[in-house]
Amino acid sequence: MRRGRLGSGQVALEPPEVLDAPSEQVRSSYLFSDPALAELPLEQLLDELLNRIQEAVAVDTVAILLLDEDAQQLVARAAKGIEEEVERGVRIPIGRGFAGRIASERVAIFIADVDHADILNPILREKGIRSLLGVPLIVEGNLIGVLHVGSLTPRTFGSNDLAALQLAAARAAPAIERARLSGRLRHEHSVSVALQRSLLPKGLAEITSVPVAARYLPAREEVGGDWYDVIELPRGRVGVVIGDVVGHGIAAAALMGRLRTALHSYSIEGHGPGRALELVDRFVQSLNEPAMATAAYAVFDMYTSKVTYATAGHLPPIVVSAQDARVLEVQPAPPLGAFPYGRCSEHEFMLENGEMLFLYTDGLVERRGVPLTDGIKTLCRSLGGSASPEEACLAAVADMLPVEGLQDDVAIIALQNSPVPDELHLRLPAEPKTLARMRRILRRWLIERGADEGEVAEVTIAVSEACANAIEHAYSPSPASFALDAWEQDAEITVAVRDTGRWRAPRGQNRGRGLSIIVAAMDDVQIDRTENGTEVLMRRALRHR
Repeated sequence: MRRGRLGSGQVALEPPEVLDAPSEQVRSSYLFSDPALAELPLEQLLDELLNRIQEAVAVDTVAILLLDEDAQQLVARAAKGIEEEVERGVRIPIGRGFAGRIASERVAIFIADVDHADILNPILREKGIRSLLGVPLIVEGNLIGVLHVGSLTPRTFGSNDLAALQLAAARAAPAIERARLSGRLRHEHSVSVALQRSLLPKGLAEITSVPVAARYLPAREEVGGDWYDVIELPRGRVGVVIGDVVGHGIAAAALMGRLRTALHSYSIEGHGPGRALELVDRFVQSLNEPAMATAAYAVFDMYTSKVTYATAGHLPPIVVSAQDARVLEVQPAPPLGAFPYGRCSEHEFMLENGEMLFLYTDGLVERRGVPLTDGIKTLCRSLGGSASPEEACLAAVADMLPVEGLQDDVAIIALQNSPVPDELHLRLPAEPKTLARMRRILRRWLIERGADEGEVAEVTIAVSEACANAIEHAYSPSPASFALDAWEQDAEITVAVRDTGRWRAPRGQNRGRGLSIIVAAMDDVQIDRTENGTEVLMRRALRHR
């Protein structure tokens, strides 16, 4: 084994041509060539490597320091016999001291006597280490760290020791790098999932008369930019969105959040599906970065059962009924960001009572070696006969997800045109925000009963006033609820609003006009106040039936 002096008690060692004892070479090769090492997470890998190195070289201490490229320092990551290196977070500058010289020169270094050597790390002396041998950890020509061993008694490390340590380094370095890369990927995956979920709606819009269900399922390895959204719109309309950003990872999830926000904003400004997607396309074109996504946006009118639909390069929607599920063939516009000033046409169709609109991203139906159309047909067979959006989502997840996990993330959303009941029986929270939801439900029910526009407006106003009185007068600030029941008999509508609180006297000036509005709008009004609460019973004949 040839030596070269480095000064300060350090000796650079050149690799021996062969081990002195072939049996030692076989034994060391076996210890460090175990395929199982490649499957271990980084912390377990380092711990196992230290044990095997300690056994192979018969030393008192073993330490692995990994390179922090930004700081140009070696950081103690694992140790046996000198655990304090890791506990104290020892950092060694490249080029300084024993480990730093190994890293900068990329050669093995032997120190026969620590007391007479340039040792930067005081722990080595504190532990009484007398002799040291260290080698660089290199992967594809790039330094990733340093491996060194030590003895508590003076020792001359021979050719077998150096060869065993270099073999350990040659086997350990790629395994460490794979484990580090895998750890970074797992961390990025978890961050991407957390970011993705934080950008999706925290809860679907509470639209009692329009059942909606959705799912987001992250990919096994890399999260993408799939998303869904539900948007409450004026005049009894509900928007549902599905989208898929091209790409994976944190960048795709972040872009997804920007596109979802943009589309949501354009929608609540009053733009229809086609125009909203065109505006999002302009937004994507304005970004100073490559970006592309597919998206579909549908607006369902709960009063007319009409769906207005637009798609920018997205997969076709599926309509699910109690009997089957069918694909709607609509001509898509180009994906968002694909071409400047693209146009996105709108399509209209009816959603019959009980039918569902099901939107999805390609991760649900796309499989390697299988035509996309076959995946969509399989999805249709899974969805057919589903009775509710939640049931449709469960069926899609159960039947379409591969056992080994998803290669691409998946977003799905289903909206149902639920049948209007013959009678309304609602229990609603006594909160002002309940009134808008109540009006949507009542208006849809009245239209189904055959009320004209004027009758719908007047009955809705009267019932809204009765509900507002129950909310304002009947309760303290503590949580409470009230009941609304409505039925029709012989072309006469009857609505009852019941609460269980005590009404307060009107406060301030110009109060108490709600009752006069109710009386003016309805044919007959009865108010029954008891110790158990108040009931307002309102009747109105439908004159245009």
